Amino acid sequence: MKKYYFLGGKHTKVGTVAFASGEIKLNHELISELEDKSIVPFDFVLRKAIEGRDQLIYSEDLSELSVLWQDYQANSLAWPMMSEKMKNIIQVNLKGNEELDWITCTVKANEECKTYYILRFNKMLDVLNIEKTLFINGTDNVLQPCFSLDKLKDYNVFTKPFSYNLWKITPAIYISEELKKEMQKALLTGITFEETRVE
Repeated sequence: MKKYYFLGGKHTKVGTVAFASGEIKLNHELISELEDKSIVPFDFVLRKAIEGRDQLIYSEDLSELSVLWQDYQANSLAWPMMSEKMKNIIQVNLKGNEELDWITCTVKANEECKTYYILRFNKMLDVLNIEKTLFINGTDNVLQPCFSLDKLKDYNVFTKPFSYNLWKITPAIYISEELKKEMQKALLTGITFEETRVE
């Protein structure tokens, strides 16, 4: 049976987080404002994140970090922010039915700026095995997804359905084993893979 994986950010005791600069609205408001736009209208600033006893401690001092830029960059909006290298690997491996595009953003660190890409779905994909998926009682909100093997054959990248427009730009990205292998071969940084339930 084909395997599929949740694409997660790699947890480290010391790393970087890209913080949205300026006065930022709530996630769902930003998603609506970015409709039909291809560039994020604000920048992100990279900060060091250190795991404390019960919280993350942030610092502007990036001098002692061995790796500054990640291919899958953690950020304050919990958006799927990817390097050009990671974006290109996904783009080449699409099956053509995913209906996704990319929003460009700028991330600054010290005197350097890098372009990153935020993955955006343009259609809520029908991917769930409804009978095996666990929903929050009385709602259509997915608590624990189970994906349909038959429905996934048309996708190498997908997400689970969400209420409102939260499925458009979401950290809940799932990928095929084929794409996972390409990402591993490319030695992408900042990512982990967790096998997900498919029946």
